[in-house]
Amino acid sequence: MHWWGRGCIVGLFGVATFTACSTEQLTQSAPTPVQLYAEVTSAPPTASASAWERVAAGLEFRAVRLAQNEHTGTFSTIRIDPERYHIRVAYDRQDPGTVRQWVDAVKPMALINGGYFDANYRATALVIFNGIVQGTSYDGFGGMVVVNPQGKFELRSLRQQPYDADERLQQAMQSTPMLIQPGGTVSELQADQDRSRRTVIARDRTGRILLMVDDQLTFTLPELGPALKQSDLDLDAALNLDGGRSSGMYLDRPGNPLLIEAFDKLPLVLVVDK
Repeated sequence: MHWWGRGCIVGLFGVATFTACSTEQLTQSAPTPVQLYAEVTSAPPTASASAWERVAAGLEFRAVRLAQNEHTGTFSTIRIDPERYHIRVAYDRQDPGTVRQWVDAVKPMALINGGYFDANYRATALVIFNGIVQGTSYDGFGGMVVVNPQGKFELRSLRQQPYDADERLQQAMQSTPMLIQPGGTVSELQADQDRSRRTVIARDRTGRILLMVDDQLTFTLPELGPALKQSDLDLDAALNLDGGRSSGMYLDRPGNPLLIEAFDKLPLVLVVDK
């Protein structure tokens, strides 16, 4: 596969729309999404809602139950020690793939879908991979996954820390909205009724990275931020990634790998390596 990218920000193909914004608002108007959901091919979680399953040193899995406004959902959650694992951006606009195809191509410890893309598989915001800059940065909203020049993972709010084109970043990917601003404040999003599959990347107060997918139509975006904040995950920051038909995850659990397949091919993913 080539490293190039698709995420639908306006509701094409049934992905999550952004009627739920305010300080994190997008300017595009979103048509009603077409709900064309297929059967999910995820392996049933084996971890309880209260116990972390050790997959490898510094890599854990848990089925995390979240609740908000009488809605309860379960997020398949991977927790990563960034001192032991490396997160990188993989972007292939010319040859997008399913989660399984990405796994076959890159052989990761874990993998999750990335940010939004259009019908031509072009990322709708900034993507940097191997120092190559593609796309245009969001301005005043959204967030950014960063691997800084020292090789350290960062989860930034573009409202708090706008993108600086003079930075020499090796890996970066933007998405929106920030559900929890760095520092632990829940973003205020306008109410909506769009319940969709959700994908989240988060950081807890000890600096561990969490990759999270709920493959059911459970939460609206305004509900999701408070649900994450009220959980026992002790989150310092959380960024919404592309959801709906794009939500997907893989975890290389010995003897019982986890696969949550996306319903559309993905040009943009986050890859976890040792």
